[in-house]
Amino acid sequence: MIHSKYAPIWNTRIGDRIGEGEFHFVKNFQTEFLLAKKNVNYQTKQTIISFIEYYRHRSEFFRTRLFGFDIKEEFESIPLTKREDLQTKITEIIPTDLDLSKMVINPTSGTTGKPILAPNHPMAIGCYVPLIEFSVERHGVKPIHSPKSTFAIQLCYQEKTIEYATCHSLAGGAKFAKINIHPNSWKKPSDLQNFLKESSPQILTGDPYAFESAMKMGIQYRPEAIHSTALELTPALRLKISNYFQCPVINFYSLNETGPLAYSCPFDPEWMHILPHDLYVEVLTKDTKIPVPTGNVGEIVVTGGRNPYLPLLRYKTGDIGDLEYGPCPCGDHFPRLRLLSGRKSVYFHKPNGDTINPIDVGRILRKKPFIFQFQVEQTKSNEWVCRLSLETEVIKNETHWEIEKDLLQKELESLFGENSKVFISTNFPLDGKKQLAYINSYQDKIGVNP
Repeated sequence: MIHSKYAPIWNTRIGDRIGEGEFHFVKNFQTEFLLAKKNVNYQTKQTIISFIEYYRHRSEFFRTRLFGFDIKEEFESIPLTKREDLQTKITEIIPTDLDLSKMVINPTSGTTGKPILAPNHPMAIGCYVPLIEFSVERHGVKPIHSPKSTFAIQLCYQEKTIEYATCHSLAGGAKFAKINIHPNSWKKPSDLQNFLKESSPQILTGDPYAFESAMKMGIQYRPEAIHSTALELTPALRLKISNYFQCPVINFYSLNETGPLAYSCPFDPEWMHILPHDLYVEVLTKDTKIPVPTGNVGEIVVTGGRNPYLPLLRYKTGDIGDLEYGPCPCGDHFPRLRLLSGRKSVYFHKPNGDTINPIDVGRILRKKPFIFQFQVEQTKSNEWVCRLSLETEVIKNETHWEIEKDLLQKELESLFGENSKVFISTNFPLDGKKQLAYINSYQDKIGVNP
């Protein structure tokens, strides 16, 4: 893939950092996971106790939060972990007895809230492979473990992003690539189509924005399945993508903080089965914070996981849904989750009508270390408001801030296109709450469907 004459302009080299220890960890995880699926052994309030007790003596955060608690008897009284805790107390959460040399940082780059610098371990990231493969197998795709096979190609549509090709040691050396289908990334317009045909990936992955862009560009390729993640996938768009690519579309619910959480049911895609066996999922009321009965809507809260650097204790995901227990006709009898309010796709439109991926906006803003949190809203066809929470020292130095503000304004206006105007405000609250980072009120006002 790297040396293909049709290849995109690669700009990154990457590997999976799987050594012997990580390999055996993932294989053991896979064995336990498949056994749990077969025997319907998902986590419950009773079974997650041992996980909490294990970290109670290794994490200062757990020790403080659980002080004086009888976990078994008072589980619902354990304080919830908030995004703000992950933003400000991450060094207290990381267990004290760990070797930190394998740590990698995965900053969240979604559509809501201030980024979280989530620490992760290659062995926990490696567990994505059996979890993803299980989800595609449930939709009829049998992954091929061979260096000659390309399991997946991830599609993006951004002005700039990293692009690489690699192979997965946990999948028998099968190839994987992340490519940017934006015209900026190809030497010739025809190379993208030829590269996909030559690589012949079993599945295409990406967010709904990438697949919408692929359809608009007229990309002709039939994978065995589409794996959609990162943003909310509406039923109408799922059907549109499935009809276009002539394959099943698997909606995948995954967070940086938790890893894969759920995948869409092959029998009823409106529902998503809890995927891993080592996460306990609760749905709590907004006001009382107690579990809601089956069929009622609340906030999704998770405990557990396999990331040794980030054990989760009743973590509030900020996502809304309901949870249903009981056998499913599809054969996966883990609880089913229905996301009612996730991460919606937001599209910005240039004055000339071209679309802009908000991730490109985030790329510009996040490279400024003095910006703690932001929100960007398109208010007119050619106007945007950029609201910022800034480091106090930057605000105090008015001369320095005026220079930075001018540079930022020019860079954003360059991205948004000719005749665009960006107004920068510095009164955005830094309160740790999960807030929408991108809004297109102009599109909502005129009723333009993306």
